[in-house]
Amino acid sequence: MALDQIFGSLIDLIYPKRCYVCGSDSRESICSTCVSSFYFIDSPVCQKCGKPTTIEVDECRECRDKSIYFSTARSAAFYEGNLREAIHKFKYDNGKSLGDVFAKLSYKTLREEKKFFNIDMVTYVPLGRKKELERGYNQAKLIAESISSLISKPCASVLIRVRETEDQNKLDMEKRHTNVKNVFLVSKKINIKRKRILLIDDVYTTGATVNECSKMLKSAGAEEVRVLTIARAKIDA
Repeated sequence: MALDQIFGSLIDLIYPKRCYVCGSDSRESICSTCVSSFYFIDSPVCQKCGKPTTIEVDECRECRDKSIYFSTARSAAFYEGNLREAIHKFKYDNGKSLGDVFAKLSYKTLREEKKFFNIDMVTYVPLGRKKELERGYNQAKLIAESISSLISKPCASVLIRVRETEDQNKLDMEKRHTNVKNVFLVSKKINIKRKRILLIDDVYTTGATVNECSKMLKSAGAEEVRVLTIARAKIDA
């Protein structure tokens, strides 16, 4: 057994791993009991925004007649219950190890949609500089890097946030769109022309943030932008 494996085993013996959500002993950062309580999203869904529907539709009433710049969006599960708690731990309680767990869950949920991962590169929604310094990491970047490894596609920091914004979850639906308008730029260091891009974020609510990011990616020459989030919030249309 390698020295690092022995050391890791000793650490696990002294400080056994626990589930971030319920605190029970667990080999993974989230135990199987908590994962089984997540409300995973199954078909049929809107093929544009990923909202669950009674029958499969190309566009639902939430995205119909709107300027949407991504080709399709999908979320692994609903933003409620234990998943909501886990995402909160991920973002605000130094739960960096949850990035790999969420990436695997998202990939497992969508791997049957093989064309969804038929992309050229992975990127993510950037945090404001102040917020990332306070948190110590960008949770969307951690998921993106894990997804990149799972699907063997490069991950790149393509988008730049040019100013700080208010937290989207503190705003009403109308203000969410104006809050992120003209907030993102595309790095000139990376060529994304004619690239099919997978854009990663943690939660899809109105889609305002990922849509604004997608708009900038498309304006910089991206051929297509697909969106993947861990969770989708339930809202009234």
